[in-house]
Amino acid sequence: YLIGKSLLKPVGIFLLICIVYWHLHCMIFKLENVICISITGRLANAMFQEAFVYSFAKNKGKSMVVFNSENPLSNIFTLEGFTWKHDNTYSCGCLPKYEDKWDCAYDATYENLQLSPEDSVQVFGYFQSWKYLRGHEKDIKKLFTFQSHIKDRADEQIQRIVNSFKQKGVTKETVLVGVHIRRGDYVKNNVFVDFGYNVATDTYIHHAVKYFQDKFKDVLFIVCGNDLPWAREVMQRYERTYFVEGNTPSQDMALLSRTQHTLMTVGTFGWWIGWLTNGTTVYYKNTYREGTKFMMEFHGSTKDHFPPHWIGLE
Repeated sequence: YLIGKSLLKPVGIFLLICIVYWHLHCMIFKLENVICISITGRLANAMFQEAFVYSFAKNKGKSMVVFNSENPLSNIFTLEGFTWKHDNTYSCGCLPKYEDKWDCAYDATYENLQLSPEDSVQVFGYFQSWKYLRGHEKDIKKLFTFQSHIKDRADEQIQRIVNSFKQKGVTKETVLVGVHIRRGDYVKNNVFVDFGYNVATDTYIHHAVKYFQDKFKDVLFIVCGNDLPWAREVMQRYERTYFVEGNTPSQDMALLSRTQHTLMTVGTFGWWIGWLTNGTTVYYKNTYREGTKFMMEFHGSTKDHFPPHWIGLE
């Protein structure tokens, strides 16, 4: 007891010094007229976060976006028109923080937030709604222009794939549909399963393929994903189908966004392929299981997550 009591004073002094130091730090390295964001997750999650913060900064008249860590997309996309820097002074933590209410639905808090020209804030969330991008679609598409080495490789792959199907009647006029299969950890990892993630069924794949075959009489399916054995088992009956192996995630996304239309299953990776491709996008409508925590992230509906002109099938 006596030892504990004797430590209270030095510990209190130490904490006071830390608080004073932090306040001085925030005053010296004060950030003005910027938006701070922490990027979490992999490629597609990062794209949602950067697309959101770009739109949010533009809407609020902020001149700069500051990242709490290095920008994970700077080696993949040109990020044209995006003014950003890394928070090397650790000053983002000094700012008021706003966290999204739902990761996969629209939170109007950000739209209604009133900021003066000097105000800076930090935002945190996944921001996975098409509504956050409204009014900035063209700029975001420029932002997510693949760097030349990725784009050139994708163009070469497309040409090789088309040429390999010449004997089956595929020409430059053939409609290319990019297919993204998302399974993997959504099936094997109990964290995702218990949270409420769904994966597309083989029945959905057949319905989606039929949709495109009915819509376009001359079509070739190009398939990428993280469970190609399953994809082959389901889609091998379709003669005009090419399965892509050996790509990195960014190479898969670049390749499929070079097609004309998108058949996605679930997940944000397929979402961005559909958005970048900007053709007809078909998605698996049963994204989550009813009554789960994952359903709550959509605020009870997928209407904020998927653009209204996309087509949900099951």
